[in-house]
Amino acid sequence: MTAIETLYPLDYREHERTRFENDQLLLPVINKIKSGQNIEQLERFAKAYLGMYLDIDNTIPPQHRIKILANPSLAEDIITGFDAVLNQAVFPSVQEITDSMFTEERPEGYILLAALDLFADDPRYAVTELPSQTVIAAICFHYAYKTEIHDKWLSLVMQQRKQETITAFTTFWQAMIEHGTDHLPGLYQFIDHSDYDSLSSDVLLPVLNSWTSVRKKILSKLLLTALRTTNHDELLKVCESALSTWNQAEPRRYILWLATAFLLAPKIYETQLLNYTGRTKEKIIPLVDFVFLALSDVNNQRLKSEAQTLAVLLRIIAPKITPQEDRYGQLCDNSRKLVYLFYRLAITGSHKESDQTTAQIIERLKQVRVMKLYTPILDYILTLQPLVNSKPDQPLDFESFANQLIERKLIKARIKRYD
Repeated sequence: MTAIETLYPLDYREHERTRFENDQLLLPVINKIKSGQNIEQLERFAKAYLGMYLDIDNTIPPQHRIKILANPSLAEDIITGFDAVLNQAVFPSVQEITDSMFTEERPEGYILLAALDLFADDPRYAVTELPSQTVIAAICFHYAYKTEIHDKWLSLVMQQRKQETITAFTTFWQAMIEHGTDHLPGLYQFIDHSDYDSLSSDVLLPVLNSWTSVRKKILSKLLLTALRTTNHDELLKVCESALSTWNQAEPRRYILWLATAFLLAPKIYETQLLNYTGRTKEKIIPLVDFVFLALSDVNNQRLKSEAQTLAVLLRIIAPKITPQEDRYGQLCDNSRKLVYLFYRLAITGSHKESDQTTAQIIERLKQVRVMKLYTPILDYILTLQPLVNSKPDQPLDFESFANQLIERKLIKARIKRYD
């Protein structure tokens, strides 16, 4: 009795006929199996290794799955075949891998993913030793083909082989965009993980520059990540190009580009933002959602907002978002976002290089007719200015500010009965 048979008696017995048939089919061509030439047959075992067959228990370790489907000597020859494919390092181009997602999958992809996992601890295939073509193909295959295994080599590759990572994602995503997709596999690796911020500028800006079919939700996340990670001068150029080509009649996406450009260059885009938004809630609601996320991102220390920038946003947003409380006496979602803009104005001290102080900007804002409702809040913010200017490194926290507005009854709120 073999060790595998002892460990998994039921599974081993269930696949007895499979092992017999594999012997009959593969032993006559065993040299092509061992040399990695018969990739069609090797693909079957690679898929088993990757947990893609329902009749094999995925709790069984991957290498043992091969030994359940093949007798001991054949199983070793199959593993030798995986080694040969990995060692030969002849894999499809990024374009060919992308095209295969829409036509017929390439067997080399599954073999490569299985081999990289199988030989992860082999010094011959250390991340730093893999050929560039292998690294690029592995990244693309990982995102192009769905498997049931965690590729433990991937994070090491992205950290230690940065140039190949950039090449893989930029070419893979560009090829996907040319296929008209609204989904880019692997994109959230950069959006959700700050570990890869150093790569974001190189991989995200080309996507933003060419992906016109991107959904609004993803575009918002892309731009927020770009504001946090990319060169702002380069991002502004992408915004300028987008504003000249994207359809203004699609406000939920167009406003995201305009808001980003405004945050980067408020003096240049102030008039355009005011004219475009007008008093239309269809444009103002996505604007407040986006600027709130951008300005409240604790990981983004690079985006600075001056008092005049915040004053412009308040002139646009505040007249259309009447503060409301829920049934528990708390501020509703949009009301909190509006109050956050007031909070940012409150903690923005006067800059010596500015041609006007924060207090002067607030006084001018009080004179705007549509801001009359918020005069008490603006007056309260004025009282905070001496403290903010004297202790710029110890700003008031948002929750304390919001609670003060509520306790002082500075918000004339309507109660939202249905929430």
